[in-house]
Amino acid sequence: MISALYSLALTTGAPRIVKGCRIEHVCGNPALGPEKDREYTRRIVEMAVSALQTAVTSPTLFDPSETSAKEPVHAS
Repeated sequence: MISALYSLALTTGAPRIVKGCRIEHVCGNPALGPEKDREYTRRIVEMAVSALQTAVTSPTLFDPSETSAKEPVHAS
């Protein structure tokens, strides 16, 4: 699940949550400008694909803004 409300997704038990930007632009940030927004969107999508390939045993948050985009940042 890609969500800007990631804390809610964690508490409801979604197995893999990718931290999105904002409710109205969950997979991007138009305030960054077209080029940087495209790059940020790509990072979110790549993180979501990586999350699907990661075995988890509990709700896990993946944060595309972290420098290590391959590792989950939180496991409950």
